[in-house]
Amino acid sequence: MQRYTAGIQEAHMKLGILLFEFLSEALELTMGTPMHSDDDFLTVLLQDHIGGLQVRYHDKWIDINPVPGALVVNIGDLLQLITNDRFKSAEQRVLANHVGPNLVGRHP
Repeated sequence: MQRYTAGIQEAHMKLGILLFEFLSEALELTMGTPMHSDDDFLTVLLQDHIGGLQVRYHDKWIDINPVPGALVVNIGDLLQLITNDRFKSAEQRVLANHVGPNLVGRHP
């Protein structure tokens, strides 16, 4: 039983090392997000110098020029719903670029 437990611990350690190496490499990559709208009330984004944010307006994608330190506030689907479409949720996306790590994640 002790050999079995030691074998599992060794395999677990190897898996941890592989995951660490994979994630370290992934942090150096540039990733974006596909078109979406936020499903909450409001989303507040703190901009940096990297940019890549676009908003869809009249079937065209409009670049949102980055202003480091500025806050971007997006109206979400839930706010659109409770205001009976008075405030509209925006379709948006983030384009991948090569300026630096641009890892964007959707919140749960």
